[in-house]
Amino acid sequence: MSSSGGKDFDDADGRRRDTEKKKKKATTTTTTTTKDALERALSRHEKYVSSSSEGRFAEDLAENRKDATRKVAKLTSTLVSGINRGVLEVFENQKEVEKEAKVLQKKVDAFKCESRTWVKSLRDFDESLKSIGDFENYVMTLENELKGIAEELKKRKEQ
Repeated sequence: MSSSGGKDFDDADGRRRDTEKKKKKATTTTTTTTKDALERALSRHEKYVSSSSEGRFAEDLAENRKDATRKVAKLTSTLVSGINRGVLEVFENQKEVEKEAKVLQKKVDAFKCESRTWVKSLRDFDESLKSIGDFENYVMTLENELKGIAEELKKRKEQ
């Protein structure tokens, strides 16, 4: 199961991975590469501005623009690729959470059904106990009445 915050977690196939390290490494590499490339381009530009003639300067400027455009396109592609990986990971995690939610919902439904069965059994048992109590009360009442009748018969017999 996955975890947020870049902590270690298990994939569905049991592998562990650390997303925070991967993201940091990709970001650091991209930042370093871009920074170095921009510094080199700026350095070349400064050299040409100070030492070249105007014609050479215009050619170099056009070349530098093309180079910068290519590098910006490459940087953009790298950033979009990194974002897409993150989006894909979120999507996969969402699918896994939804799958687990469905499994959990099935378990909850089964538990509800089992609980209903137990409640019905308990109510039936309670009704049976009430019936036994009512019958016991009926027997006691009948016994008291019979004792009263027996005493009355004894009194009449003695008279």
